[in-house]
Amino acid sequence: MFQWPTADFYKFKKKKIRFSPKKVKEIENFFAKNYKTRFAVLFPSARSSINIILKYNKFDRSMIVNLPLWSSTCLYESIGSITNISVKNYNSECIIAVHKWGNTFNLKKLKRKQLVIDDSADTLPGKNYVPFESNSNYEILSLPKIIGSYSGGIILIKDKGFYNYCKSLQNKNIKLAAEQSEEKYKYNFDKGEYSNWSGKENFNISLDFNTVENIHGCLKNFNININIIKERQKIIKKKFKNIIFETKRLGPCVIFQDKKFKNFDQKLEKKHYNFSKKLFRETYEKCAIFPIHFKITSRQFNKKLNQILKINKKNC
Repeated sequence: MFQWPTADFYKFKKKKIRFSPKKVKEIENFFAKNYKTRFAVLFPSARSSINIILKYNKFDRSMIVNLPLWSSTCLYESIGSITNISVKNYNSECIIAVHKWGNTFNLKKLKRKQLVIDDSADTLPGKNYVPFESNSNYEILSLPKIIGSYSGGIILIKDKGFYNYCKSLQNKNIKLAAEQSEEKYKYNFDKGEYSNWSGKENFNISLDFNTVENIHGCLKNFNININIIKERQKIIKKKFKNIIFETKRLGPCVIFQDKKFKNFDQKLEKKHYNFSKKLFRETYEKCAIFPIHFKITSRQFNKKLNQILKINKKNC
C-alpha cells in the first residue's frame, strides 16, 4: 500500500517524437477549471515546474529556498540543481509551502517580499478550495499523485507573462522528452535495468506524444479519486470522532499519530508530519500513513481499517 497511486502505463509507442497541442490544451483547461484559476500549464513533472519558476525569477547559487522539514526527496533534487536549500529559514528569498497529503501548511504573513510557491503536489480540490492560499503567484500539482499518470506536472498561474513564457518552452526539446518517457517506461516494467530518467526529469521541459497521451487518458481518474476519498473520509469520521478533515483540500492519505499506535502494522509507511496549526511553528512527530486513494481496493481499505480500529481500541 503506497501513499500515492501507482502509475497507469498503457499505449506506449517507442520513439514517438511528436507534440500534441490540442490535447495539451484540453489537459490545461481541465485543471484550470477544477482548480479555479485563470491559467494552468502542463509540464513533464512537478520537478521541472519548480525549476521553471525559479529560473523565471532568476534564482541562482547566491539565493536560498526554504523547505519544510522532512520534505520529499524530489524537492531537494530539483531545487538543489539550481540554488541553495534551507529549513526553518523564513528570511530566505523563496519559501515553498508544502501542503502535504491534502493538509494546509499555514503560511499567511511574511516579513518582507519573498517568492512563495504553493506545493499542492498531492492535493485534490475540496468544496472550499481557493488557489494561491499563501499569497503566492504559483501553485504546483504532481499528476502521478492525483490521477495515476506516469508523468506530468501542472503550474497554476496568475500572471499572463509567466504563462506565455511557459507555453513557449513546451515543445523546445521533444527528443529529450521522448528519451525520458521511454526510460521511465522501461524502469517500471524492467526493474533490473538501470535508468537515469529521474535526473532528466529535473531539466526536461518538453512533452512528447507518450506523456501527453498517458495524462489525457488518466484525466478520468480525477473525479473517481475525489469521490472515493470523500466516501472513505466519511467512513473514517464515523469510526474516529477526533479526526477532522479539511474542506479546502483532499489528500490521498489519513495520518495517525504514531505514539497512539505503537504496535501499528509495519506494512503502512511511517513518516514525519507537522501537527501544529500555528504559523511558522514546525513541531514534527512520526505518523502512520493510511492511504485512501482510488488505487487502494475496497478489500485493502476495509482490512487495514479494521486493523487500525483494533489497535485503537486496545490502546484506549
